[in-house]
Amino acid sequence: MLREACGIAGVWNVERAYNILHDILLGLQHRGQESAGVVVGNFETVKGMGLVEEVIKSERYIPGDRGIGHVRYSTVGSSAQRNIQPIIAQTRKGMMGVAHNGTLPDADYWKNWLMEMGHIFLTETDSELFLHLISSSPFDKAQDAVVWTLQQIRCAYSLILYHKDFIAIARDGFGIRPLFWGKFESGFVIASEDAALRVIGAEEIREVPPGTVVFFEKDREPYPVTFSNLSKRVCSFEYIYFARPDSTFDGLSIHKARFNMGVKLFEETKIEGDIVIPVLDSGISGALGFSYASGIPIDLGLMRNRYLGRSFIMPSKRSETVRRKLLPIPEVVSGKRVIVIDDSIVRGTTMNVIVRMLRESGAKEVYVAIHSPPVRFSCFYGIDTARRSELAASSQSVEDLRKAVGADRLVYLSIDGLREALEGRNACFACFEGRYPHEEGSRISLR
Repeated sequence: MLREACGIAGVWNVERAYNILHDILLGLQHRGQESAGVVVGNFETVKGMGLVEEVIKSERYIPGDRGIGHVRYSTVGSSAQRNIQPIIAQTRKGMMGVAHNGTLPDADYWKNWLMEMGHIFLTETDSELFLHLISSSPFDKAQDAVVWTLQQIRCAYSLILYHKDFIAIARDGFGIRPLFWGKFESGFVIASEDAALRVIGAEEIREVPPGTVVFFEKDREPYPVTFSNLSKRVCSFEYIYFARPDSTFDGLSIHKARFNMGVKLFEETKIEGDIVIPVLDSGISGALGFSYASGIPIDLGLMRNRYLGRSFIMPSKRSETVRRKLLPIPEVVSGKRVIVIDDSIVRGTTMNVIVRMLRESGAKEVYVAIHSPPVRFSCFYGIDTARRSELAASSQSVEDLRKAVGADRLVYLSIDGLREALEGRNACFACFEGRYPHEEGSRISLR
């Protein structure tokens, strides 16, 4: 079970900020189903375990024209009430809150350094580090302290900081995680994905550039401050799985990227079969591309129970949810050579169950085609793959994996094919290649 770390939202100078945050977070629910939270107005806080609709009641009203929000699945810190974001603390620069998407690979370094100085941590999350560093900054002005803090931490983060005088939104210098903002009514709205802003009617939506923090202050237009000039390395898994297909990232449609992956996958493998079926939902665009390139018809051979949510990021064992979540349609697959298109294989448990269900439903042969390369290395930037030993492709050949999942044939998209599908985007392929952006050059030291 692979997991991704969160979605963030913000509202500035818009009436009913609480209700707007509710609507934006609904559009980001796919990024985390463990907990949800908002901070509105004069640091009024609503947080809890569960989905957005369970925690942030839409019928409730909290006064305030600004606020930040978060949906979470833990990659650092346990699934506990104290780790729910946004995190609020009294700092030397005033009361502040933070909502963070990503994981900091240098978190232990910073935490140990701060604790040696006498800092006490109230959560297990790496997100709390931002508040401690802001408080410790040598600058008195809160905005300057924010910029200084962002210069200290190389990656990986998209974040929103909440202060009584401003909201600040930022992406690390590599731009690993996405972040967008746009105009809405009298003010501005912020979200991890542009689709969550478009769905509420935001206009003039733009992406926060890597290494940039944008400040929203009273009686002033939003203004950017550049704090890093690292080489862009957007997360390739945002295109492969995490983001909604109706979102964009670095100017490329997520649907188009996955469609391209499916086209490249057929061009590289030339698999022939009777029918193409996607594993819903993130396999749909890739399957459409594969079907388009191959001429093999596509059909819904697996139906999904949407009321169970995405088991990829649900706090339970994925193998226990697959049969409840996906159900084959025997009339579609019986007696046919079925080509199953999915976005990835991480531990192999899910695909093994899918292949067995398709055979039980009468499939003549089952070919598994993955529209990304094998995940062989851990990710330290916001995906829960820190234990490489749990990654099936890290220690097994493709043939071994084929036998493990029970398929008649197993193929992957090549890394070069993925690069072509992303149309030249300078993406992070660390989970495929083992080369990590944060290890390039030395850490920016305290000064």
